Amino acid sequence: MAAKTVKIIKRGTVTVEAFEDPQKAPALKKLSGVGGGSTVTLIESDAKILVDTGFDCEWNPSKYNIMKNEKVLSFALKNFGLKSEDVDIVFITHWHRDHYGNLRLFENCEIVTSKPAVERHGLDFTGARDGKRIADGVWVMYTPGHTVDHASLILETEKMRYTEKGGFGGQIVGIGSVRIAIAGDAVVSESYYLLGKVWRYNQDFYSEKEAMESVRKIESTADYIISGHGGMFAIHRANATTTENE
Repeated sequence: MAAKTVKIIKRGTVTVEAFEDPQKAPALKKLSGVGGGSTVTLIESDAKILVDTGFDCEWNPSKYNIMKNEKVLSFALKNFGLKSEDVDIVFITHWHRDHYGNLRLFENCEIVTSKPAVERHGLDFTGARDGKRIADGVWVMYTPGHTVDHASLILETEKMRYTEKGGFGGQIVGIGSVRIAIAGDAVVSESYYLLGKVWRYNQDFYSEKEAMESVRKIESTADYIISGHGGMFAIHRANATTTENE
């Protein structure tokens, strides 16, 4: 069995792209209102799975910021005809607040993350092993590097097609069955992927070697990537994943 659909509910932002100055860019972007929250993705299979929760401005712990984030995510779900209680599973790729900060909205959902994350942080959530299928066509892939316990989701879709209305009856595009990696911060954004870099500014960054191996693992498994702080893009098979990081 395969997953039916995948939808980006809320696209994340990144405070430092791979080609930007890591000293200047974050300050300028924060002043401009860029919150650095994660991308939020919905998978519809035999269960509705939300991947990460997209918390912006994690450096601001105020009640106002918490309420604002919850309101933004609730509105994003509403745009897709959903409420938080319609979600069956929330999968958290790793335990940085920009990825889990809105969990309070999903108190009645099953929260799933990697088994090493459950053990490391003492979480009272479901710990999934590497390769574990959590729904039809959806399984966990351990992708350490950004953190020691980071995990991504891989999904295989049903055969899909897209109809675009036009002047003479429209165009039907055959997409077929594809594999998509919802990569979290194993692939922070398209710029990091295309330049062969990984995000290494977090204090608990684990291993550049492991991070690059995780990217190769994703490349060998999937056709498309949904990045942790960006959108969806096709895997570039000739991508040079050995570029040295700054």
